[in-house]
Amino acid sequence: MKRYLVTDHGAVADGITLISDTVQRVIDLCAAEGGGEVVFPAGEYVLATVFLKSGVHIVLEEGAVLLGSLNFYDYAPHEPIDYPAYQDASHTYFNTSMFVGLDCENIAVRGAGRIDMRSVWDEDNVRDMVHRGAKTIALKNCRHVEISGVTIDNTTDLAVYFAGCEDVDVFGVKMRVYIDGISPDNSKNVRIYDCDVESGDDGIVFKSSYTLNRIDACRNVSVKNCRVKSRCSAIKFGTETNGGFYDVDIENVEVRDTRITAIAIESVDGAVIDGLTLKNIRIKNAGAPIFIHTGARMRGPAGVPVGHIRNVTLENITAEGPYEPWEAIEWNYKTFVAGEKVQALWNGGDQYTSNVCGLAESPLENITLRNVELTVEGGITEWEANVPDNLGKYPEVWVYGKVLPAKGIFFRHVRGLLLDNVKISAYRPDAREDFIFDDVDGLVIQ
Repeated sequence: MKRYLVTDHGAVADGITLISDTVQRVIDLCAAEGGGEVVFPAGEYVLATVFLKSGVHIVLEEGAVLLGSLNFYDYAPHEPIDYPAYQDASHTYFNTSMFVGLDCENIAVRGAGRIDMRSVWDEDNVRDMVHRGAKTIALKNCRHVEISGVTIDNTTDLAVYFAGCEDVDVFGVKMRVYIDGISPDNSKNVRIYDCDVESGDDGIVFKSSYTLNRIDACRNVSVKNCRVKSRCSAIKFGTETNGGFYDVDIENVEVRDTRITAIAIESVDGAVIDGLTLKNIRIKNAGAPIFIHTGARMRGPAGVPVGHIRNVTLENITAEGPYEPWEAIEWNYKTFVAGEKVQALWNGGDQYTSNVCGLAESPLENITLRNVELTVEGGITEWEANVPDNLGKYPEVWVYGKVLPAKGIFFRHVRGLLLDNVKISAYRPDAREDFIFDDVDGLVIQ
């Protein structure tokens, strides 16, 4: 590929001078001449928003550091939309980002360099987004995408977000960011592997929102050989769930130091979730290992029925302690200002009970747990026996209550449940049963 060194076109690598306009000219030139590599050699570059073009690969060579502008107003303002925004604002707007790709093909951000967004928040909250700042990479309706090798630090909105994209490879990426880490939304043929994600919000999180002005789905996705640390949920489907998730394989993932849930699979806005396999997941120091939930928040177009979750397999899952506080990146503007870097599990330091629950009108179907070993904190002697459905509440693992009557997993409204070599133990004596089955048909325990 033809190479275009940004320094040959006037970019200054002094860590002070804003070079967004210069880099945009190089990207435009590269695209006009048939594509190639826009290369940042070693040095420090200050950058705000640039728009990618088809055929252009951004390459950060070893020793290259892209520094996000310290002035939030240097980033492009968010774009107007002329359709309903049922989803959160972070999943509605793309332009307020360092790298923006709209309707592009054959694009990349790759190399051995680093992107440091420098913890720049929207201090004035001009976007009414709880002070969230700029994304690092935001792509919409792009095809044949590679994001690889780079380190991303200190992003104050979604770090890597792509919606309506196809044939996306994200690999070898390391990040420590305040909000979500890697976020595919209504994207197909996605491969995420060999990544190390530490996030203040969710780690690797799948969405199926209305940001494309239509109901769509994530399909044919694989995640392999990743490490995730999160102050919210590590591997998550939701909460934006207007469409669906089909044929997703997640394998060989290490989850550590995660405040809420290690694995969260949620349909609350009408999504159909069908064909998920999560295998070889090692969990240590997480608030709850497993949360599978159908709810009825229904934040989306009128008339959409309640969603369904079916054909989900969790295999070779281990969760263990010790359950203790850890050092973490802040998880929003408020905690950033307060400097809250020490995180403990909620519920007084105890775990929440994992729960696998559908609705009476939309039960979970064909759920398999095979070779699952959960070692919980334990120590509970009293609990609330009456567990409400809470169909419309925001979906987190505590939606059914703080202390559930099972110490291992609480199951409700399931049709077809296989437990094959599922073991529960506790560090402290616990008076509760390992499992509670409420409205479960077709239960097989092996």
